[in-house]
Amino acid sequence: MVENLMRSLSTVLSRADDARIVTVDFYNPESRFYTMCGRITDISLRPITLAVDLVALVAALVAPFPLYVVLVLYWGDLIGGTVRRFCQTVVAAPREEYSPTEPPAMFPNGDPNPLRFLTPKLGTVQPVRWLPPVAVHNLKPGVIGVAAVSLTGLVVGLTTTLLDPPFTIRSQPTIAIVAAGCLAVVVKHGWLFRRFVRSDRPPAKRVLPGVRWPITFLMALPVVAVDAVHAGADFDPSTGFSAVAIALVVGRIAYGIRRNATPTGADSVVLPEPAGRPIERFRPDRRAVWIAGMIDGILPRIELDVLNVFSRFAALSLLSVGGFVVAYTAGLAASVVATGIALVVVAISFGLAGIVHFELAFGAMEYRLYDDELVAYDARLDAVQWRVPSNAIRNVSVERTVWTGPPGTGAATVTFDRTDSGVEPSPYGWYRQTLAYVQTPERVADRLRRSGRAVGARGADV
Repeated sequence: MVENLMRSLSTVLSRADDARIVTVDFYNPESRFYTMCGRITDISLRPITLAVDLVALVAALVAPFPLYVVLVLYWGDLIGGTVRRFCQTVVAAPREEYSPTEPPAMFPNGDPNPLRFLTPKLGTVQPVRWLPPVAVHNLKPGVIGVAAVSLTGLVVGLTTTLLDPPFTIRSQPTIAIVAAGCLAVVVKHGWLFRRFVRSDRPPAKRVLPGVRWPITFLMALPVVAVDAVHAGADFDPSTGFSAVAIALVVGRIAYGIRRNATPTGADSVVLPEPAGRPIERFRPDRRAVWIAGMIDGILPRIELDVLNVFSRFAALSLLSVGGFVVAYTAGLAASVVATGIALVVVAISFGLAGIVHFELAFGAMEYRLYDDELVAYDARLDAVQWRVPSNAIRNVSVERTVWTGPPGTGAATVTFDRTDSGVEPSPYGWYRQTLAYVQTPERVADRLRRSGRAVGARGADV
């Protein structure tokens, strides 16, 4: 509200100075007015960011077993913050580098999740109006977030089965404090996410350091430890635990007040479109893209390592454990049936994920051949993905394997070497040296060879 007021004042307040009109710009980020206004706004909104801490302070003062309740509240706050930050990475600004050099880019196969070919994508898509445009390459942290939240839910569920709290959760004031804490978590992180969406968003790499999702697992340890002390101690630990709870809450409040703001702003990379009209366009076969995606989703291609099959291995491991549990409790026949059904469901799920993955990565691609260069353009994202001079194209070939040329489609993948840039790790290098699943691949390869020779001949004549 204060910021909006200052913005309005900056447009209407003025004063005469030597027959000139000088605008008083309250909203200039470099002005003292803006700095003062930002501090006032930050102070006025501080109670929202400290909502969970204020509820925890009440718990530390009035709850019968304060440390127990405070740890549970902060565990919920940590889980809520982790979910929020993973959501922020999805809607973060597009990356600032054309070819990032940090992991996972340096892995031979790009990264360990099934959406590896979205990593080099440029451009954004807006799924709903109330969200900002989403960079496709930011979907990978979202997949990791879903897995992390699922594992956190499993840890929370296992922990609750082990706890024997010295109080009844439905008793007063415990139930009121826990309910207020849950509401505070939702309000705090919902407001912070809304503020992030409406801000000058940073790229995902500046948001990810704030994601401390392994701590959500480790928070189970102090909760279990306090529960064990209450259950087995020969003395009453309430007094000492109350002091620890108050110290913990005060420390958290002090940290929250002194914490610096998250950096904002991004200079996202955008490749310009070439002038003129292309002399020819090559498009992928949509049916081949879907078949290849399904195959890759179920049986991913291995390139020197098995990072991209980790998710499949984890799924099969969980199925094996579940099969043993069912066999132990319900018998061998029920275990075989349940495992078979689960295996089919998992295979269908990975197949559908692979189809979506390849559709987003290759389905809307259009390879445009100009007089002197080849440009890869994504029509869905309305963005140039990569470009290469025609005279830098070497060793053009057609690949027909189960992954690069799905059987029964007639489509195949045209690959080439580039002399205009160094060798890039997969999936960047593969993605930017490939015309994936194009129709009439032999003709496309021949056309690229002739285009390169023609540009080279023109350069020799000059």
